[in-house]
Amino acid sequence: MDDIDFPKELIAEFRSRGLEKNIKSHIYLINKGDWVKKVYLVLKGGLVVTYINPKNGDEKAINFFIPGFHALATICNAFLPGESSQYYLKTFTNTNVIEMDKSELDQLICMPEYANVFHQYSIRTLMEKNAMRTMLISLDSLEMLQYLKQKYPQLLNEVPSKYIANYLGITPQWLSKLKHEL
Repeated sequence: MDDIDFPKELIAEFRSRGLEKNIKSHIYLINKGDWVKKVYLVLKGGLVVTYINPKNGDEKAINFFIPGFHALATICNAFLPGESSQYYLKTFTNTNVIEMDKSELDQLICMPEYANVFHQYSIRTLMEKNAMRTMLISLDSLEMLQYLKQKYPQLLNEVPSKYIANYLGITPQWLSKLKHEL
């Protein structure tokens, strides 16, 4: 648990307020249309957020959550404003999480001893995700793979290649070829 990308001060609080769960691979935690009232702290394994294109039905990986990279997972655009989700959140391997209700999280982030810690974590992950999206639209596949290898090697080590390829907009076969060029 030493490699969890989440403030150590908050992990014990999550354990005391949430429910630890072991979830099998390829289980959906959030479906499109769900009202999102849960947040998940990934302790082991990983989650992927996907979007289904309504025109052609293609599934697109758009975000990852693993212990060493943005371990706190939910569908933010549905969690915060209280709208239904446009995305899916699912496990890509057997995964251990702490599931917490939104009401518990709301109480936790208002506690003075945790508010700034949680705020700093949230800002840092938001900035990293925005930087990744900028790189994703600015770089070609090989350059993006090099960027991920340099900045976030844990993603390439822990997220299945089919999701990395999907995230990059290429086939798994092309990803394999690019990995050999690194």
